[in-house]
Amino acid sequence: MPKKRVYRKRKTKVKFYKHLGLKCQGKKELRFIKECERYKRPIPTKAKRILTPYGYYTPDFEYPDRYIEVKCLGTFKVCLGLIAYKGLTKISDKQFKKIKWVAKHIKPLEFVIYVGRNEYRMSEVFNLENITITWKGGRIRKKNDI
Repeated sequence: MPKKRVYRKRKTKVKFYKHLGLKCQGKKELRFIKECERYKRPIPTKAKRILTPYGYYTPDFEYPDRYIEVKCLGTFKVCLGLIAYKGLTKISDKQFKKIKWVAKHIKPLEFVIYVGRNEYRMSEVFNLENITITWKGGRIRKKNDI
């Protein structure tokens, strides 16, 4: 009897882009760099990986005074441990633990979260030490919205 083949599901297919000498992982990071260029803000550098008690963490970009982590709303929820990544993995907030450790011990961190035009920004208030959240796009939930 022939053996049954087991195929692994591909978790993600990441596309890399290069702009202004920076290697960007995905369209959101590319969009961030293009916004910096367009609005004449300083262009960040690629950050090196950092060893934390929870494992290695590599921020997306780095300025002299802070790290930048670019996310869409879905990957931000995965990072916080609210949902699983495309239903393929277990729910985990390990990445967020790494981010909090880096923000507390090394350098402040800024989340830049891109929200689609038909998505709502998260209404939760995040009161975190050395972490700021910048929302780009999306809708703000009103009291009469369900």
